[in-house]
Amino acid sequence: MFAAWWIYFVVPVHGHLRSNRQAFLWGYGHYLVFASAAAIGAGLEVAVEHAVGKAHISTLAAAAAVTLPTALYLLTVWALHARHFKVGIAQQLVLPVTALLVICCTFLGDGRCSGGDRHRSGGGDRGDADGAHGPPGALQGGGGAGGRD
Repeated sequence: MFAAWWIYFVVPVHGHLRSNRQAFLWGYGHYLVFASAAAIGAGLEVAVEHAVGKAHISTLAAAAAVTLPTALYLLTVWALHARHFKVGIAQQLVLPVTALLVICCTFLGDGRCSGGDRHRSGGGDRGDADGAHGPPGALQGGGGAGGRD
């Protein structure tokens, strides 16, 4: 996400815009750049809300809220900027392949690899009866969660 700035500004594009058609496509194409960049920020908020248990959506939906706008950003920047300066097929495919890999990451957030969901069941694998190792706000009833019962 934080590389988005550098991916966009790595090479100036003004020398490539030689006709009105190119300039209009480049200019209006930025609607997708700006929209996808804003959606990445909103997706990060959704992912955080999901991680702390406030967003009642699936893990897949929370992951897609970040990965799909990120992939759209990468493809749009590639179409508007990067493809004009890349030499050879390997360089041309860097951003499109990265976008595909980002989309694949959508399906890795189910907790099977990291064991992230086992703590939400109330105590994790240590046998703690009070559930102290779960996410904030996961306890129901008395006895913990910082007095937020």
